[in-house]
Parts: sequence; structure tokens; C-alpha cells
Amino acid sequence: MDTSTLAIALTVLQEGSIRGAGRLLGRGPASVADAFERFERELAMPLALRTGGTFALTLAGETLARSSAGLLDSLAALAVLGGASVQEVRHWAAHRAIPIAALAHFNAVVGSGSIRSAAQTLGLGQPHVSRQMARLEALLDRRLLQRTGTGCEPTAEGLRLNEIAVSLIEEVAGLTAPAQRRFARTTRTVRLGTIIPIGHESRLAARLARLVAEWRRDSIAHDLLVSATTAEELMAGLRAGRFDIALMDTPMRQRRFESRELFSSELVLAGPKATLASGVSLEALLETHLIAVPSLRSGLRQRIRDVLDPLLARTAPAGRQQVEVDALSIIVNLMLEHGYLTVMPRDAIASLDKEIGLLPLPNTPRLGFHLAWPKTDRARQVAAAIAAGLA
Repeated sequence: MDTSTLAIALTVLQEGSIRGAGRLLGRGPASVADAFERFERELAMPLALRTGGTFALTLAGETLARSSAGLLDSLAALAVLGGASVQEVRHWAAHRAIPIAALAHFNAVVGSGSIRSAAQTLGLGQPHVSRQMARLEALLDRRLLQRTGTGCEPTAEGLRLNEIAVSLIEEVAGLTAPAQRRFARTTRTVRLGTIIPIGHESRLAARLARLVAEWRRDSIAHDLLVSATTAEELMAGLRAGRFDIALMDTPMRQRRFESRELFSSELVLAGPKATLASGVSLEALLETHLIAVPSLRSGLRQRIRDVLDPLLARTAPAGRQQVEVDALSIIVNLMLEHGYLTVMPRDAIASLDKEIGLLPLPNTPRLGFHLAWPKTDRARQVAAAIAAGLA
């Protein structure tokens, strides 16, 4: 971690935009994006979602943006010490990469009164620490240490830097400590990403609950962390290493990964029971009712499009009857309370509510549920255990 990365990342969080932060700091969008990603890696958590060209802060990102006043004050004090005006502090910090480790080493030098003693305490070579101190003086354009008969002591500017350094070190430690604890658990935690079940009554939710219960009972070597999101986010999470294994409603077609279909379910037309039991033809139902469909980010929507578009082409333009809703629970409510239709896997919706009716679709289309994992021996072993638990 360094002050440039910190200043850039905090500016992105406060501006809510990569480009906006770049304009404010005089940095290109690519370098700002790189710094923000480095910051996310240091914290071991996503602070923003990047989908379809959009950039939106996660809850963790919004929380950090609201609580970063102490860090910004310390960076501002450092910039002022380096000669920046009040208006220039963030720009100054964003263009000077002072490692937090170097500030910690400066604090050790001040505390021990000697570069040699500090180097011995830190387990570092004296020349390395000497170069770090000289680099700090060059970046700040200030004399920070002065020689004495027994070592060195800080100048007035050095004492001020030490105060700022202690504050920054504490603030950054508060940010990164949770990440370090998470990293310590990583080797014994299996991170399973899964598509979002429709509700607790669905068979997918039941399979996942059984997997967790049996895993907790049987597994000693690894914990299991289950996170539910869209197929698009699952693929991105696998590529970025946020998930070890992913259960998706679409196949993973990338050479870096292996996958297998675990089970499948028939796709059916679902809607109010009275509507589907009226004897009206499928074509008439599709022509006269609005159809709620999930987001295009889901594999289910891709499969629904394959099934519905040929049917809707015979009644009206395919997009006119469809209403996209990015929450499956809302789709269920639209059926029960507002007379909408939808297409869902039979296993996912058959037991949700006695007032929901189901109607078979032509050619009995099915939706497959696929497990995907990286091509490593550990991932294959974990995938086999999860597949057995979901069977």
C-alpha cells in the first residue's frame, strides 16, 4: 500500500466514478482503475461493481467512502508537509507513491534513534533502510533526519512526519487487518458461488441447505462459504478468483475452467392457477398477458429467450409483452397479485404456492444447472465433494 494508491482509491469512492476521480487528480482513467483494483486486492473485498460499462459502489465501498475522513486528513497533512497548498493536497498525494511500509520504518528509526538499530529490529539491511529514508526526504523535499554522535534524530519536519506516519499506519492497519484475517482463513475456506434460488421452498434452496448442513457435519479440513448472485457475476468471480467453485444455470465455456451438468429441470409457463386452467391456448395466453422475466445477466433469461421468442414471434413483437425484473421474489408476486405470467424451472416453482398454475411448453425445454471450477487438482477434489452434496 502507498499514499498514491490510497489517495486515488479514496477519491474514486467519494466521486463514485473512475473518470471523475481521474479528472480531479490529473490521472488517466487506466491508471486510476489500476490503483483502485490494487486497493481492492489489499482489502480483499470488492468495493465497486463493474457491469455493462457501469460503475457502482458496493455496500462496503459506500461505507468506506463515508468513514474515510481520518485517512483523508492524514494524507492532507502529509501533502502540506510536502509543500502542497490546501487546494492541492489530494492531487499531490495522488502523484507521490510513498509506501506505508517506509513510513513505518521511519517511525522505527525515530523510535530507536539510529538507522542501524532500526534496521536490526526490522530484520532489514541498513543500506535498504538508509535508501528509504533518503527517498522520503526526496519525495517530501524536506530534511527529516540529522546526524548525531550516536545515530540520528528527527528534525522539526521529521517529528511532524512521524506524527502523520503513526496516524496513517493506524488507519491503514484498520483497513487491512480484516483482509489479513480473511486471507488467513482462505486456505481452509471453500467459496461456492451459486445462482439465486427463487425462495426457501425451491428445490435448489433445499439442495444448497442440505449441502451446507452435511458439509458442516462431515468436513474438518475446509469451511464452506456460499454466496448467491447472477450468472454474470459468478463467471466474473471465477475469473477473478473470488469464487473457488460456481453453480450456474448456464455452461462455462472457457478453457481455463472445467464444468459438468449436475441436474436439470423442465421449463414451464407459470401464472395464476385460474388463468392457466381456463382452457385458453398457449398462444392466446402469451398474446394477452404480460410476462415477467429475470435479468439478462442470468442464464435462466438466456434460456427463456430461446424458448419464448419463437412463440411470441407468432403473436406480437417479442419485447412488447416482456417485463424485466431483476428479483425473482418480485416475479412471483407479480404472478400472484397482478396476473403476470413467467417461465421458470418446474423444480424451482412447483411447491411455491398453491395458487400458481403450471403449463407445459412445446418440445419440453429444460434448464441445466452446471458446476464450474478451475483446472487444478484441489478444485477438482472440492468440486467432486460439492457435486456429491448437491446430488
